[in-house]
Amino acid sequence: MSDPQDIPEDEALAAEYVLRLLDADAERAFEARLQTEPDLRAHVKFWEDEFAALADDVPEDAPSPSVRAALLAELKGEAPRSKRGWSWLSFPALATLAVAAFLVFSPMLRGPTFDPTLHATLISPDGAVHIEAGYSPDGNLFKVIPEQGTPATGRDFELWVIGANADAPVSLGVVPADRESLFEITPEMAALIDGGVLAVSDEPEGGSPTGAPTGAILATDEFFDADLFQAG
Repeated sequence: MSDPQDIPEDEALAAEYVLRLLDADAERAFEARLQTEPDLRAHVKFWEDEFAALADDVPEDAPSPSVRAALLAELKGEAPRSKRGWSWLSFPALATLAVAAFLVFSPMLRGPTFDPTLHATLISPDGAVHIEAGYSPDGNLFKVIPEQGTPATGRDFELWVIGANADAPVSLGVVPADRESLFEITPEMAALIDGGVLAVSDEPEGGSPTGAPTGAILATDEFFDADLFQAG
């Protein structure tokens, strides 16, 4: 996919995105493009696979202090960089920096593997809101994918789990409307999910101020076996 000498700008952006080197505004703009540009998603997938393969071949020894210091300087912007990001770097140079990044930041960059066993689909009656969610007991990981709909100005969508034998809903937090999110939940919350119900409500910005839903319940769904969802 890469020219042996220079990397096209979108490919370089995808590499920076995978390595979490974009600032917040640039990352949001890039993720917005990902929703509508299959070629850009292909670039991201390429770099994820490429960097993962590079990391697999790297010894587990910690990098030398000089390597770590040089990389941190680069990431903080203390080393000279092109105004167009990494497009001036040759592929070997970018690969070398990627290896160094994995040496220093591998646990943060690669993240946990997500293999859901339970799934829920939240769709409002008018179809304006559509949120997919999954739960993996390996690490008590919960993933939220906003497919459709955004809250009104000054409002947020908040997720709630209602256990089969629970008296009240428990908040899973505010849903980022512009990107998918993966986070760890407590064992107590995880115990509510199997056999429970997921709900999304319309709340003031930042979430419910009371610890219980205060706005309209937009959609609900029972958790079910993720294999059934994938098969369908």
